Amino acid sequence: MLPKYLFYLAFGTLLISGCGLDTDDDDEDEESSYVEVSVEQSVYLPLTNDTRFFYTATGGTVSGLEARITYDVGMSNQKGYPVHKVAIDGDELTLDLYFRSTTNQIELIGIDGPVDVSGASIDYLRFNTPIKLIGNRSDQSTKATAAIEINGGSLSNSSITLDYDVTNSSNSAFNNSTTLSGDTWRFPTLNATLEAEITVTATGLSIDPIPITLAFYFTKGLGLVQHSGNLTENTSPDYEVKFDHLLDLPNIMVFDTNGDGPSSHFTMADSGDNLSSADFRVVNQSELNALSWLTVSTDANGDWRVIINHDDNMPNDLTSYQVLFESKRNDERLSANITVLEP
Repeated sequence: MLPKYLFYLAFGTLLISGCGLDTDDDDEDEESSYVEVSVEQSVYLPLTNDTRFFYTATGGTVSGLEARITYDVGMSNQKGYPVHKVAIDGDELTLDLYFRSTTNQIELIGIDGPVDVSGASIDYLRFNTPIKLIGNRSDQSTKATAAIEINGGSLSNSSITLDYDVTNSSNSAFNNSTTLSGDTWRFPTLNATLEAEITVTATGLSIDPIPITLAFYFTKGLGLVQHSGNLTENTSPDYEVKFDHLLDLPNIMVFDTNGDGPSSHFTMADSGDNLSSADFRVVNQSELNALSWLTVSTDANGDWRVIINHDDNMPNDLTSYQVLFESKRNDERLSANITVLEP
């Protein structure tokens, strides 16, 4: 059992600035409360406060979308469990996704837009029951709340129901050869596709169910590498974003089946500095080293590195692993990705 930490979460400026927590406040609950913040998260969606991903929208500027990941104090306070916000922002798209990540599950809590769907504009969408994205599910239903505009007018006193299915697949590999740095990314993914109908009921108003399809692609040790939404029943998504690069996290390490890669040392994406054992421990070092073909250790300077040991257990297909670093100063965790390419 990995450790859990108890944080006193409140909206007071002194408390937030005093603990150094850079967060988003969702003003759904003005009450202070104790929330148990578990550090155990899904290897497919490791989320660290105040880190950034950059995405490219299909047909848009390369790396033109910045996604800031923050710990949402207000919603976490209200829900009683950790909620992170992935705020995607740029000229081509503005979209906030709210997730709960646990050891064995990824839950979609809500979406901010606004998002235009079939003649309606939906914003601040919150699911009464979080949508579980790991595992196949059919004929599911949850009530929801949202700010809805139809034909330019706000809709009040409405009832919102989301009927949905979730399907998972691990057959799709992520590919992006058009990146800001010139890197070509290829990762194995877990795809979770949410197909839903939003039914809005309001007095004196008849509204057809609103169909939506949301696709999420997750990679171990990295997180959300691709996301798309079909909101108008088009043959192609209305929007799609693909991972370009990251900041405030360890660099991605890619090796071929010969064990060759650009570096054997773990470095930070923004500074390029090596991750030192004086500052970080590797939480899952023993599990990684048990693979036999891979060794995570320190060099003579105490810097963390990975060594590829060639043996018959080395994977022959596209494979990703998580290396989980933990700060010795404040126990904050940073997730790193190691990917081995197929022959």
